Amino acid sequence: MPDMTPGVASALSPLVRRIVANNPGYMTGPGTNTYLVGIDEVAVIDPGPEDVAHVEAIIGASMRERVRWVLLTHTHPDHWPAARYLADQTGAEILMFPVKGIDLEPHGWLENGQIIEGTEFGLEVIHTPGHASNHVCFFLEEERAYVTGDHIMNGSTVVIPPPDGNMTHYLESLELLKKRTRLTRIYPGHGEVIDDAKGKIQEYIEHRLMREGQIVDLLAEGPAKIPAIVARLYEGLNEAIVPRAEQTVLAHLLKLKRDGRVVGRDERSTWKTA
Repeated sequence: MPDMTPGVASALSPLVRRIVANNPGYMTGPGTNTYLVGIDEVAVIDPGPEDVAHVEAIIGASMRERVRWVLLTHTHPDHWPAARYLADQTGAEILMFPVKGIDLEPHGWLENGQIIEGTEFGLEVIHTPGHASNHVCFFLEEERAYVTGDHIMNGSTVVIPPPDGNMTHYLESLELLKKRTRLTRIYPGHGEVIDDAKGKIQEYIEHRLMREGQIVDLLAEGPAKIPAIVARLYEGLNEAIVPRAEQTVLAHLLKLKRDGRVVGRDERSTWKTA
């Protein structure tokens, strides 16, 4: 199994290497995965938190002059803050999907369907809102593989935090990824490589629909607030993760409300079936 020691570059394929950032935790698992795609020209996907040692490891693994692009799957703080320093050190372009309210001026904006063309590879940009409104995945045509950021992870499911996170959009984005033919693997934002790409996508869809059904069944027993729903659905959950579970339950409730199946307003509401 490739090394997941922070700061150590591991070859995952002839085109892809991974360096794990030194930010392990409940929400990040072993740490944020930074991917280096290409050899002669390198695209760095998700440079991670602002950590000089991590950036130096990226440069050491790819050679400073070969880093052409710094690509962001989204702008949550465990994925992007090292972008500015890495670009300053290498002259690379920072590219991201548009979003407001972040202190970063990229060199350009990513567009859905755009191809980042390196000497040895092409990375297609796929807008996948859900976890974040500006989330994108990258499709590596040469391997028929996805780089999924926080849209799909290994070892856990994904938090959907309203208002920027949206469960309806998340499920639609999963269905979009599933349509791609001849998929091989997924390079997730956290955790090990996933070798059954279609199986994992389907697993994620089924898990979300299962949770949705559980929430409807629970509310059929009587009105409830979100903390009570979480306590029933996630028995024994670590207290540090409870707020994230509450966010995801709210995202489910807002989707169910849009579908006309439940009634409620926000995280403080008592929710009930429609």
